[in-house]
Amino acid sequence: MKMNIFDISHHPFNAEIYNLSDIDTLSQSIKLVGLLEPLILNTKNQVISGNRRLEAIRNLGIEDVEVVITDIPEDTEPLYIISHNSQRIKTSRELLNEIKYLYQHISKGQGFRSDLTSGNVAGSDDTRRVISSKLGISEGNISKLKFIDSHNPEMVDLIDEGHLTINQAFKECKRQVSIIKIKDESVDSIPETISDKYTIYNKSSVDMSELADGCVDMVMTSPPYWNQHNYGNPNQLGLEESINQYISNLMDVFNESWRVLKEDGCLYVVIGDKYVNGCLSSIPHILALEMMNQGWIQRNCIIWRKTNPKPESVKNRLQTSYEFIFFFTKSNKYYFDDDAIRQPYKYRQDIRTPHHHSLTGNSQSQYPVFQNPIGKIPTDVVETSKHSYGVGKKLGLDIEHGAVYPPEICIDPIKSSSPLGGVVLDPFSGSGTTGEVAISLGRKYIGYEINSKFVDLSHIRLSNIIL
Repeated sequence: MKMNIFDISHHPFNAEIYNLSDIDTLSQSIKLVGLLEPLILNTKNQVISGNRRLEAIRNLGIEDVEVVITDIPEDTEPLYIISHNSQRIKTSRELLNEIKYLYQHISKGQGFRSDLTSGNVAGSDDTRRVISSKLGISEGNISKLKFIDSHNPEMVDLIDEGHLTINQAFKECKRQVSIIKIKDESVDSIPETISDKYTIYNKSSVDMSELADGCVDMVMTSPPYWNQHNYGNPNQLGLEESINQYISNLMDVFNESWRVLKEDGCLYVVIGDKYVNGCLSSIPHILALEMMNQGWIQRNCIIWRKTNPKPESVKNRLQTSYEFIFFFTKSNKYYFDDDAIRQPYKYRQDIRTPHHHSLTGNSQSQYPVFQNPIGKIPTDVVETSKHSYGVGKKLGLDIEHGAVYPPEICIDPIKSSSPLGGVVLDPFSGSGTTGEVAISLGRKYIGYEINSKFVDLSHIRLSNIIL
């Protein structure tokens, strides 16, 4: 039978569950091929199947439409509506609305009518299984969506907008719940988070009062370089008017790092230089001298040679293809596992005890050098690509850090200067590169980062490793 569209209304339950989205596309389809299925109404002329079609018909200016009126109990109409939307492509929010209703419905002991849903009555023990079957969504995703909704419902919208997957949102919610739990507990040293693997504080590392004295095994970091990157936070380090002020602010952080570092701990800092009016500023060397003045002992000046340095438009000097990695300790007795970073010899004969020629012509040295069969110690030159971009993109996020050092930079320092299960600190955490390497190598990680969007990026990045 036909009915005037002005005599038809939407069912109120439909508005609670579904969005009337993409109506224009549906209107064009109906205009081309016509209305293929009639609207199904209850006895109150409310639509229980075809709410989007009703809106599309109204857009087209059609006044009369084919309908079928069905007489079903009022309390079962929501189930009928859900059943008739089973083939519809739904957002996570719509799925969640269906899930929440069905859980509530089943909890009242009403179960499912087999004539409406082609299913059996569900008891409390198999509620999730039955809902999974009816909605075509995995039991795992049902649990994850419910967890997300109960702890951070705004994340459901981020899923629908394509910023996060259900998995990523679930992991981030677990992290947030863990942090809240930690904050409610009294701790004297290192707070714990997911699986006791990492903690990232959204604050300046000038004050690391959350950490006890001597609780960190090593520091691995790369501070913002002077006058090179503006990360959108006016309080960031690197925006100082002078190099001296920059060095002073850096030392505030490293003095605090000294406090939290164990007596046998190590510190590695990656830092680049800056040309001012065509003159090299020697910032790394100024920092190294100031560190030594403050009591740090410099063990190595490691050269990070970039295999694909950024091209420079210069004609009066050579192009720059390196940065410095300074290795410092607090004392002469420090943790260093040389066997952890030994490299295989290039040639088999290198393993043999070498012969040395003396001034007397004796081919055998009085003091022969015995080679370690495990391998040789690496040199103080590290070769990698210039930087590691696209971290956020790989995770499906619109967040990106402009100066991410490659993970390879961290591997040998962390392996040699911290024990398994030890704690690695990065006071300039950024996108979490140090944390990713530390956790992958069986260490715990603590980071400090003042930019909240980089904290969010790091949490998702590190959660993907742990969970």
